[in-house]
Amino acid sequence: MSFVELEFHGIHTMEPDGFTCALFRWNEGNKILPVWIDADDALKIQAYLAGFNPRRPTAHELLAEAFQRLTPWVGSLRIVSHFEGVYMASITTSEGEEFDARPSDVIMLSQLLEVPISADEEILQQTAIFINDEDLEAYFDIVVDRSVTEQSPEAASASGNAQADADFQQLMQSLGVFEDDLFNASGDDLEDGQSSTEENPENS
Repeated sequence: MSFVELEFHGIHTMEPDGFTCALFRWNEGNKILPVWIDADDALKIQAYLAGFNPRRPTAHELLAEAFQRLTPWVGSLRIVSHFEGVYMASITTSEGEEFDARPSDVIMLSQLLEVPISADEEILQQTAIFINDEDLEAYFDIVVDRSVTEQSPEAASASGNAQADADFQQLMQSLGVFEDDLFNASGDDLEDGQSSTEENPENS
C-alpha cells in the first residue's frame, strides 16, 4: 500500500438529505474525499473544533492520554479500506502495532495528538472526487492557495517536466553550450542585423 497524507477540512452537512461527512482534500490529486460519519460523532468533532472543553475527560481524550503514557507513541492514523460507502481506519503505533478504528475516532485522535491522517492511494483513486476551486470555495468554503504551485520548478518549466529540463540543460553544458550564450547571441544578431552564418565564416 502507498499512503498519501490528507488535509482535513472539517465536518460538513450534505444537502438535501442532511448527511454529515468529514471532508478531506488530496492536494496532489486535486480531489476531495468525503467520509460519511454518524451525526452524533460529527457533533462531537464540531464541538471540539469550536473549542468546547468538557469538565471531565472524554473517551477520546482518555484514549489519547493512554496512547501517550501506556503505549508507544502513535506512528500513523490511516484510512485503510473501503466497502460499499463505508471506510475503515487504523491506528498504528511507532512499533508497528495496529488497531482497527472508526474514521470518526481517528479524526478525534488526529486533532488531540496532532497527527495527520493518511489514506491508501488506491482508495483515493477509486473514491475521491474532483471539484474545481470555485465550487470548493462556494460549497465548502475551502480556498486553495495556488501560489506555491505556480512558483514551483515544474510550473516554470518550459516542457512541464523540471527533471527533463534539467537533464537537457546538463547535456547542453557538456557540449559547451550555455543558456546565456544563446540569449546573448540572439541579442547581438538583432542589433547588428546579421545572421549567425554571416558572423561565422566557418558556416558559409
